[in-house]
Amino acid sequence: MAFEENPESVGSLFRTHWIVWKCLGQVPDPRYPKLFKVYAVLLNVGFGLGYPLHLLLGQLGLQTLEEVLLNLTISVPVAVCALKFFNIWRNLRKVRHLEKMFNTLNTRINQRDEWIYYRKVTIPNALKVLHLFYFICVGTALASELTLLIMGFAYEWRLMYPAYFPFDPYATTGGYVVAHTFQIIGLLVQLAENLVSDTYGGMCLALLAGHAHLLGKRVAIIGYDNQKTEMDTGRELANCIVDHNMLFDCHSILGEIIGIGMFAQIISASLIMGIVVIYMVFYVGNAFEYVYYSIYLFGCAMEVFPTCYYATNFEFEFDKLTFMLFSCNWMDQNQSFKKSLMISIEQSLKTRSFRVGGMFRINLQIFFATCKGAYSVLALALKFK
Repeated sequence: MAFEENPESVGSLFRTHWIVWKCLGQVPDPRYPKLFKVYAVLLNVGFGLGYPLHLLLGQLGLQTLEEVLLNLTISVPVAVCALKFFNIWRNLRKVRHLEKMFNTLNTRINQRDEWIYYRKVTIPNALKVLHLFYFICVGTALASELTLLIMGFAYEWRLMYPAYFPFDPYATTGGYVVAHTFQIIGLLVQLAENLVSDTYGGMCLALLAGHAHLLGKRVAIIGYDNQKTEMDTGRELANCIVDHNMLFDCHSILGEIIGIGMFAQIISASLIMGIVVIYMVFYVGNAFEYVYYSIYLFGCAMEVFPTCYYATNFEFEFDKLTFMLFSCNWMDQNQSFKKSLMISIEQSLKTRSFRVGGMFRINLQIFFATCKGAYSVLALALKFK
């Protein structure tokens, strides 16, 4: 018996993303189109491009290795963050299309046990990614500002990160306040960009894994209801095949949306974590900075982990589909049903992994490889100490 209530639109899951995209000038406001364009240009030029640029240019005037490493701990992640954010922005049309396909898959959920699984497992899995990044972003912002204030009152006032300014930020109190305000606002903008860029892939993969699981349950019971005719059974299989192909399309579109950003993240993650560890080992000398950089290091690792974890879960659920397809009551069905099922099984035998850049297969193995790469960077630094 069908369960009448269907899951709500996935738009509710991604409400935070759309709010952030709108606040950062990526989604226009139809009520004030001209004013919004001015706001979007000023924000994205000033902080989306200006913030990473003032950090990278700051490298030219640095004189000590400590300053260089301190600058690199933020300039490299910020540059990668800007790349990820603008890559998703140019694919917003595909984001909307992917959301529509998720909503279509939601309409297939019409049994009570499927609804319970979606509400109790799939949605919480997706929200765990978002809540984890809430903690990371808020923790990084608070730890950064508190560390700076405590160090300022206890020792000396300095900027959050050494960087380029067209004026001397230490010459006057007003100049320091302007420079510090620019850096803290820029950090908040970068954290917001990271929040939506790094959670989108993990949340979508969690949804894909959930729908693959539900599709497996749905197809495994086909043919066991004696009250249904061969036409009804064939229609059920046809609907499952359509859903199966839709999951393939979702997988492909998601790769196009986050592929470039994830590729850059994987390339830079080992370097960033290695630099942070080196700076902590050689230059951090008080508990407050240890706390801040520990949170920062955890955040660097977690930028990669959720997507890798749910990509592995996605592969596992897709691999199970072959067995679930074979579990239906195909023996008592007609020849047409068996031919369609055979084609679906052949299609499901192909491994559906999530690859970026044509090089990296995103799963837990690449996450552990990234962590090992950070250790290699530290070992290399210790060797040349």
